[in-house]
Amino acid sequence: MAINADDKRTLRALARRYSEIAHLDVQKQRLGRYAESNSLEAVRPVVLIAEVPWGEIREDALTNTCAPELGWLETPLRQTLYQWEHFQGDLVVPPVLRVAKRSRWATGIGVGVQDKTIKGDTGAYISSHEYTDQLQTEADLAKLQLPEITYDKEASEQALATASEVFAGLMEIELTGTGSLAYNIWDRISTLRGVDSLLTDLAMRPEFMHQTAQRFMEIGQAQFKQLEEQDLLDPSPTLLHCTPACTRELPAEDFAGHVRAKDVWGRCAAQIFGAVSPEMHDEFDLAYNQTLFADCGLLYYGCCEPMDRKIDILRKRFRNLRKISITPWADPRRAAENIGRDYVLAAKPNPAFVAASEFNPTPVEEEIAGYCEACVENGTTLEFVLKDISTIANNPQNLTQWANTVQRVIDRYYG
Repeated sequence: MAINADDKRTLRALARRYSEIAHLDVQKQRLGRYAESNSLEAVRPVVLIAEVPWGEIREDALTNTCAPELGWLETPLRQTLYQWEHFQGDLVVPPVLRVAKRSRWATGIGVGVQDKTIKGDTGAYISSHEYTDQLQTEADLAKLQLPEITYDKEASEQALATASEVFAGLMEIELTGTGSLAYNIWDRISTLRGVDSLLTDLAMRPEFMHQTAQRFMEIGQAQFKQLEEQDLLDPSPTLLHCTPACTRELPAEDFAGHVRAKDVWGRCAAQIFGAVSPEMHDEFDLAYNQTLFADCGLLYYGCCEPMDRKIDILRKRFRNLRKISITPWADPRRAAENIGRDYVLAAKPNPAFVAASEFNPTPVEEEIAGYCEACVENGTTLEFVLKDISTIANNPQNLTQWANTVQRVIDRYYG
């Protein structure tokens, strides 16, 4: 697309500052620490902040002024620059600007989400949903079909050309895959069934729920196969669902240019299974994910479900497991004791501590110290990612103070 002179000046000014930051020595240092962490080395924990409710930060520096069709480039530039200046943590601004390939779903899976949604005005992605149960019978399952994914070469090349024009002479640009192999079987099912009926049927209709899980695993397999065939995967992302993704182990040693499953991260979770026993979690989720993610190079399991009591079932299922999400609803000491030196403990601090109008450092200090003490004692590699932030009470200073508080606590344990 053609960029008018005013928009180009605006974007070039943002790009110039972005490039200056991207070429600072600290970027290489942090990328190295990301990789060391994912190699289970004893490094200072990485601290990241993600999923910010940008709608609550009402400043001119975050206001887009260019044509709406340039928002895919302008918005992340403005947000990255703002975060760098105000709540940086261990944010990395990579020295190469990576433009993701564009793809589109030529078909869906035969059934679409039907829900009532209550959405806030904070700019966060978080909403409340009441889902209609559409998968109650075997006839309903028969409606499900395998999706078709298509690489949009024209849109990808256009995006690359636009970014290249904006960043010309400032930094290197490259076209990359769209990310890892990510698929959450039961998160998908929950949006088509709702919570109550799903959990009830796990107990009352186990065979039907096995049929459901099997079909969604097949949908995931079809998705993964097409992403691999069309070279839409990325073997060297900076982040994996908000956590460090850099690693010396990917792509695989025999990588020859075409990205395969074994060259990339896999990621799966079953958030709704925070309410079920380890035995049920293993039977209905991990057994299927063991098949679905068997070929991935490395695997990251978990999201918001507490996994501190379920490390042993993960250990038995996944030979490629490298990182486990530990949420505010888990016991960090129990998690570290069960993880030991075998995996990265991806700690998700409580976002409620940045939701008050006035920041209180005490609960943050106690929470972070608890993680640090447990991981130091057990030799467990630790990282922190503050995410799922539904509100900061219209006070971005909460994020600045949170980041500063966390680093001060880490200093006591890691120097």
